Amino acid sequence: MIRTARFAGSWYTNDPTKLKAVIDSSIAEIGSIMPSRFAVLPHAGLSYSKRGIAPFFGGDFSAVERIVIIAPSHYAHIAPDRLASAPFSAAQTPLGNLKVIALSEARTDYREAIEAEHALEMILPYIANLPSPPAISMALLSHFSTAEAISKLADALIEELGEKNIREGKTLLIASSDFTHYGPRFSYTPFGRDGQAGTKESDLAFANLLIEGNTEEAYRLATSQRLTICGHAASVLVAEIATRFEAEGRIHSYYTSSDVQPSFDPNFVAYATLLWS
Repeated sequence: MIRTARFAGSWYTNDPTKLKAVIDSSIAEIGSIMPSRFAVLPHAGLSYSKRGIAPFFGGDFSAVERIVIIAPSHYAHIAPDRLASAPFSAAQTPLGNLKVIALSEARTDYREAIEAEHALEMILPYIANLPSPPAISMALLSHFSTAEAISKLADALIEELGEKNIREGKTLLIASSDFTHYGPRFSYTPFGRDGQAGTKESDLAFANLLIEGNTEEAYRLATSQRLTICGHAASVLVAEIATRFEAEGRIHSYYTSSDVQPSFDPNFVAYATLLWS
C-alpha cells in the first residue's frame, strides 16, 4: 500500500521544483546547526510550519536509516496508550516516494486514519528532500490514560526500534505537534485579551518540562489544564525516550501564526521547535 500525498497542492505546493526551493531556502535561513536525534516539530501548512520544521533538517543525515514520526489523530478516534500504525510500503511526496517500515502492531483498519493525517504528511517532503532519504515509520498517538502508561509505551517502542539503533543515531524520532490553539474558534480563551502573552507562558512551561525530562509533570500539566496542544502525547513520549538516552534538549524556536501572518483575528496557533542532540 502506498500512502498518497493528500495535502500536496493545498497545504503546500505539489510542484517539485517549487517545493524543493521552499525547503532548501527554509533550511538555509537556519544556518549551521548541531544534528538532532529527537524533536518536536510543527505540522501546519508549510507557509506556517517550514520555519519550525527546517531546524531539524539542517544536520548530517548520512548515517540515518530510519525516521519515526508520531503524530496526533485529528480525524479518527484512537484508543489511549496505543501507537496506531498501518502496513504501508511507501509514502508518496512530490519529491519521490519514501520507503515505509510499518510498526509491529500495524493494522489495516488504521489505514484511513494514517492516510488522512496532515500531521504526518507535512514532515515527509523534508525527508524526501534529503540526499539519501531514509525509511520512515508513521504512527498516531491520541492520549495517555495515566502517567504510568508513558513509561510502558516508551519501553515497547525502544524494544521494537532497537536500543542500539537509537543510541547510535541510526533511528531518529519526531513528535509532530502544534502548540496552543487559542481563540473562540478553538473554544479556548483562558487568558482573555492577553492571549499571546498567556499562551506563550503556558506553552513554554510545557516545553521546558519536556526538555528537562519531567514527562510525568508535562503530562499532568497538559491534562489538568486541558491544554490545546494537539500532539502533547506524542511530545511527551518522544521526550521520555530522549531523556532515557541522555540527550540534551533545547527550545530552538517559538512563534505563532500571527507572527507569520499578522492579523486582528483573535484566533491563532502557536508553534514550537524542540530539539535533542
